[in-house]
Amino acid sequence: MNKIGIIGTGIWGTALALNATRAGNDVLCWARHQNIIDDINNNHRNQAYLPETPLSKNICATSELKEIFEITDIVLLTVSAQFTRDIMKSIKPFIKKETILVLCAKGLEANTGKLLSEVAKEELPDTTIAVLSGPGFATDLAQKKFISVTVACQNKEIAKNITGRLGTPYFRPYYTTDIISPEIGGSIKNVIAIASGIVEGASFGDGARAALITRGLAEIARLSKALGGNVETIMGMCGLGDLVMTASCMQSRNFKFGYEIGKHGSAEKILKENTITVEGIHTAKAVVKRIKEIKLEMPICEMVNRILYEGISLKDAMAELLSRSYKEEGV
Repeated sequence: MNKIGIIGTGIWGTALALNATRAGNDVLCWARHQNIIDDINNNHRNQAYLPETPLSKNICATSELKEIFEITDIVLLTVSAQFTRDIMKSIKPFIKKETILVLCAKGLEANTGKLLSEVAKEELPDTTIAVLSGPGFATDLAQKKFISVTVACQNKEIAKNITGRLGTPYFRPYYTTDIISPEIGGSIKNVIAIASGIVEGASFGDGARAALITRGLAEIARLSKALGGNVETIMGMCGLGDLVMTASCMQSRNFKFGYEIGKHGSAEKILKENTITVEGIHTAKAVVKRIKEIKLEMPICEMVNRILYEGISLKDAMAELLSRSYKEEGV
């Protein structure tokens, strides 16, 4: 049987492990916490993240990163974007020449504004990097509800191979050689989703939310093109598809977080009380840092950053956005 390694046993990593076994693979996961390792190995459960879902006996867990790279050449990295650089430093001694590292987290590095593939080039310059991104909630994947994603690698044959190794009737991957667009789409859609939630929570209306999502897609495409991605890819699962899902429903943590801000009229209280990972909070700061460096305009992302970190009121934010000069339709 084929083998796949997964670094990270959060909700997304665990759901991907389940899917990988359904696609005919044995899976070895790495986890930091011994109680999760024991739960997976002894009880075939991950009570911490997917308590209602039994796991396949073909999923095992370990605390030793070295073991992951001893059993497979395809390794999915599912830890959060802000922990990615640290884990890359930890796995560097164990990576082999033939290792394919698939980046599955969505976000930019907050302190640098860099894509995770750029972080990989710095930390693991000789490693083949792929990206998995697209619309899909982990709980839906675990429950065999249909989702579709994009798998990207500069080597098309590798992208096709990963697609074949992971595809199931419930999980349909499309492949591309454009690794920039899936990273941009998967990251910036979280910021737009916060903005969309704000619009919903503040009852600005369905038309306002539709306009925001549309112009948010234009910002995603603009940044992708500026960094070397293809607008055509953004119109696929990893861009338009992911944005539509994340910016439209309460199952999205970013949308729900924005909704609470919209209801309360400002971000300060919601930020203080938040206890879950909302990647758009970090990405808002990161993308503003990045676009300043390349002199690119992304007004929605910039305004979300100001709402989160500068305390601008929703009333003033809307007034500023709506007072911008009229422009021609398009990206």
